[in-house]
Amino acid sequence: MKNDIDSLLDSMFRGGRLHFKSSVPPDEKAEQAPVLSQAEVHTQDAQKALDAVENAGDSLSASLRESIDRLTQEARADMADLERHLRQDGIDTTARSHNAGAPVDLEMAFQVARQEAGALVLGQEEFLDSLLIAFKRPFVAGSKDDTPLCKAVVSGPRGTGRHSALRCVTASLGRQGILKSPKTALLDLSRYGAAGSEKLFIQDFYAALKSGAAALVLENWEKCHTAVLSMVAALFREGAIPLPSRYAEQKGMLVEIGTALVPGAVSSLSAGGKYLFLVTDRPASKLVDTFGAPFLAALDDQCQTKPFTRQALEEIARRELEDLVERCGKQLQITLAFEEEAVRALADSFTLEQGAYALKSGVDRLYRALSEEKLQKSLAPVEGKLFVEQGALRAEYTQAGITVKVGEKDPSSAREAAVAAVKEELAQIVGLQPVKDYILSLEDNFKIQQLRRERGLKADSPSMHMIFTGNPGTGKTTVARIVSRYLKAIGVLAGGQLVEVTRGDLVGQYVGHTAPLTQKAIQSALGGVLFIDEAYSLYRGKDDSFGLEAIDTLVKGMEDHRNDLIVILAGYSREMEEFLTANSGLRSRFPNIIEFPDYTAQELLAITQNIVHSKGYRMDAACEAPLLSYYEQQQAAGDPRTNGNGRMARNKVEEAVIACSRRNVRAPEEQRDLELLLPSDFGF
Repeated sequence: MKNDIDSLLDSMFRGGRLHFKSSVPPDEKAEQAPVLSQAEVHTQDAQKALDAVENAGDSLSASLRESIDRLTQEARADMADLERHLRQDGIDTTARSHNAGAPVDLEMAFQVARQEAGALVLGQEEFLDSLLIAFKRPFVAGSKDDTPLCKAVVSGPRGTGRHSALRCVTASLGRQGILKSPKTALLDLSRYGAAGSEKLFIQDFYAALKSGAAALVLENWEKCHTAVLSMVAALFREGAIPLPSRYAEQKGMLVEIGTALVPGAVSSLSAGGKYLFLVTDRPASKLVDTFGAPFLAALDDQCQTKPFTRQALEEIARRELEDLVERCGKQLQITLAFEEEAVRALADSFTLEQGAYALKSGVDRLYRALSEEKLQKSLAPVEGKLFVEQGALRAEYTQAGITVKVGEKDPSSAREAAVAAVKEELAQIVGLQPVKDYILSLEDNFKIQQLRRERGLKADSPSMHMIFTGNPGTGKTTVARIVSRYLKAIGVLAGGQLVEVTRGDLVGQYVGHTAPLTQKAIQSALGGVLFIDEAYSLYRGKDDSFGLEAIDTLVKGMEDHRNDLIVILAGYSREMEEFLTANSGLRSRFPNIIEFPDYTAQELLAITQNIVHSKGYRMDAACEAPLLSYYEQQQAAGDPRTNGNGRMARNKVEEAVIACSRRNVRAPEEQRDLELLLPSDFGF
């Protein structure tokens, strides 16, 4: 027995290293098993050897068993290492089907993938050919285990099928067994636009690597923070992301460990065995400006879509309509037919900004309208057709001899209603006509820039950050709230919320506290308006380090979120002018300084009447003359910061309401009027 064990160990361990040797003759192996990769052969041989060692070890002495256990553990460690390399592989170099074990014809598999992508993405033949070359490249040129299989940029106008083609080719090759997985992992780099986003990006990239996806797709690089951008550049140049500190995997997560001694610590994340794609609508010159020439030199392929031809658009429109007909028949029991006029009308809805998605969006809206018709009227199976009315796609069906027309629900109608409501609210504000004119002009500029984008022209996005200057009570906060809703209604802002803060919300009480506070306020206002009242209080001189830190953080946040945030500062005119000197970047970022004038006596009277009405009271006509005289006297004699504003009118109404209540309590029941305010109630 001892000699048998010695022979077995000698055959496994030579020169202090573990070796594997198959016991099946080469000819017999070829007949008994499918073609295996070298790593898989090693794995099977290792398992056989371990089984033999464990079986033989049943009758051994304790000391020999201990030695064999130790050697067995080392063998298992080598096996685990082999299996890890297999899992990290993004490609099956033997091109063997994972399902049946039979060899796959590479050329045939790529032809199938090309046909499937061509059926999905129309009018982009050259782009699809170049994309298939990128996927085929590692099979022809080979690749190393620790490097990406291919690094490519996929560029072209939005809505031209870039993402669809990537997902389709990856899924097809994965399904046929050419790639280890049919999955694609998408990383939206716009999520990492704030300072300090590097850790979040590292965790998300690690999750994408662990997801088993064969292709990693990164997009919106122009919206990510510069620190993340440098990581992306290194990923495409070197095939790995350098980590700012040491990390280790713990319970399936990547954890920062600093200088701690932990087994398996890593200082970089490799994309070895993965396809890497950067999707963009920017030209190559912009990539060079941002990433540098070494970035482009490191790329294996550049695949670019082209604008759609009219023929391609009509083919896409026809396919969308056919899909609509199929969905309506299957899901709604509404049988539809269409003619070429409907195809042309749908193709006309294409815009350069939305791309082919505009066609799909129009069809989806019509489907939702038909679904609502089915729900509301409990339609039995009916027949109908698609037709064009005033350039728009419509549907009609006949039931019980009555023809019913159904149109897509245009979201612009709801948007127009929201805009009209905000304009009406703005019109109700007394005075401030120059301010109103400026606010309403924002819509005109936004519409023109949107029209330019739809026509493929360069569209400017001017800064909409504003400074409201004027005395307290002149309507700055009220107008800021309306502005936030107005900008959301016209489509400038996604959220439209107004976050009101002061110095106390932005400036911390100790070192290191201010920047996080300011960043928190900025994050809460993303998609809306950040309104800073008495903004000049942030700057109390050059020795106010905390206030200056808040201003610096604010300026940087405005730059990082230029498309997702509008900042409105408010304060006295003279103090705000001094405030703009606190940071060299402030004045250039606030080109719109809007002066709120003090109200006239006549405007204060109108404000008083509005407040009285809003409180459910009415004012006796005899109150108007003394109120007007009172406001004129106050403005002439008092401080304009307190006596020329709406707060004075509100305070006056509050006094009158209290006096009215006191008067009615003492009056007989038949003489009480709980809604009428008399001159005596105002103190006249």
